[in-house]
Amino acid sequence: MSDKVSVIIPCYNVEKYIERCLESLERQTIGIGHMEIICVDDASSDGTEDILRSWEKKYPGSIKVVLSERNNRQGAARNIGMQYASGDWVSFVDSDDWVEPDFYEKLLRRAEGKTYDIVACKFMEDASVAGSGITEVTDKGTGEAVEYFVTDDMVRKEIIRRQPFGKVYPSIIRRAFLQMHRITFPEKLMYEDIYFKTLLHLEVSRGAVIDEALYHFFKRPEGERYKPDELYYADYLTVLMFMWKEWQRRGYFSRYENELMAQFIKEGYLGFLKVLFARKGEVPYTYFLLIRELTLTLTPAADKKHYLKNSPYFTDAQKVWISALWRDVDKADFEEIAAMTLEAGGI
Repeated sequence: MSDKVSVIIPCYNVEKYIERCLESLERQTIGIGHMEIICVDDASSDGTEDILRSWEKKYPGSIKVVLSERNNRQGAARNIGMQYASGDWVSFVDSDDWVEPDFYEKLLRRAEGKTYDIVACKFMEDASVAGSGITEVTDKGTGEAVEYFVTDDMVRKEIIRRQPFGKVYPSIIRRAFLQMHRITFPEKLMYEDIYFKTLLHLEVSRGAVIDEALYHFFKRPEGERYKPDELYYADYLTVLMFMWKEWQRRGYFSRYENELMAQFIKEGYLGFLKVLFARKGEVPYTYFLLIRELTLTLTPAADKKHYLKNSPYFTDAQKVWISALWRDVDKADFEEIAAMTLEAGGI
């Protein structure tokens, strides 16, 4: 196996978690010599840098630490990492996550001899606390792969609708593909992965998804989870505007208008509402009005699209909120729908 993977890890105040992440990479069956691990310390104020330096000293040929003078969020850290990457493939791993020992072996084996832009796998949420060791998945899945090969616009439309590659992290992405299509992350903002993920699906020509859970997303304890506030909401709305403008700049609407309207309603309108409900407290009515106004401004003809109301890609709960786009919803109506949504476990 000759291909090398550039693993990019943005790090910010993760002294409790980063060693578990690096240990899972150290245990990779392809051997650490086939990996270029780029740790971008995004101006941490705890002991993260010292831990990273110790690992860099342990594996000077495979681990590189890059320091950022100021905190610019994960998007900027990933972009910096890509500037240092030299591998055939790029992989993004969050510093509090970890991967199965055969994560890269299985992705690279699937890519061998193919012209894939991306190879992805399934993932699992894991609440294992730091210090408890690296948990592994016993029932990972079938291991079978589904191949996606874009032959015409109809296939592309289906990829946009289904979003088969899911989150951008459990994957290897060909570095030349990212460079050719100028796909990077928004900087100094949260929710940067929404922007990146949609461009990935709009540009990918060939890829595969393995039916195996090989990546652990760490589900932090309740007390450590971020609490969305006005700045987080502003970041979300800003990313949505960047995403919409980039779709326009690249001329996607002339070919995929219906699909992109549905995508914006899913990632923008419903995604923003999901963040609001994640507060697990009072859901602000004013923010609902704000995201509804933005959605209706950008997708004025969406109510004429029959598939939005009958799409199999929206749940019944989501369809209730979609219908709320085109009818008067006063505060009392909103609170009633919100209460039913919270009782059902969210959007």
